[in-house]
Amino acid sequence: MLIGILNRKGGCGKSTTAVHLAYWLSRQKQRVILVDSDGQMSSSQWLDKLKMPSVVINDPDDLFDQIGKLAEEYDSVVVDSPSVLGEPAKSVLLSVDLAIVPVQPSNLDLLSAKDIVRLVNQAQKIRGGTPKAAMFLSRASRGTVLLREAREALSQTQGFTLLESMVYQRQAIADAPGQAATVFSMSGEAASSAAKDYDALFKEAMRYGKTK
Repeated sequence: MLIGILNRKGGCGKSTTAVHLAYWLSRQKQRVILVDSDGQMSSSQWLDKLKMPSVVINDPDDLFDQIGKLAEEYDSVVVDSPSVLGEPAKSVLLSVDLAIVPVQPSNLDLLSAKDIVRLVNQAQKIRGGTPKAAMFLSRASRGTVLLREAREALSQTQGFTLLESMVYQRQAIADAPGQAATVFSMSGEAASSAAKDYDALFKEAMRYGKTK
């Protein structure tokens, strides 16, 4: 499966989600590679420390060409899309089977999500409904009014499904890159809880991506 992780809002957990998804898929015995098209190159540097395959591609035409070619060599291709919603992001959306958008439950993040929704909807019109698109709430705090309001707002997004699974704010997730690890391999209760969040999220996202 070709999977793009997209959002233009910094701090939403885009690269963190991409790395954890690639690691999770590798634990499912899949051959997986991450394509890093984000200018910061944080996900590819992180995966280098994990000794996992990644490639940096920034040019829109190269992205479009290479994503398909990599699909012939790997079971799954995870694309960490650029934060700027320009031609590279369009190339990703014209190539992937599933687009996953992490959104923080904040007013600014909800407003900024409108831009990525528009871009995804445009790709879906061009491709006859593809890619399938899903949002999930990232860096969430339990039991807050803002979280409830964010769920209500995002559940009405045209062309998207809002995943039930959420990733809650935990220090272990922030610590993972510095420890050259993912929460799946870290010790402690916080890491274990975060790993359960991601496991539930990815299982739900993969089920959704495979439905017809």
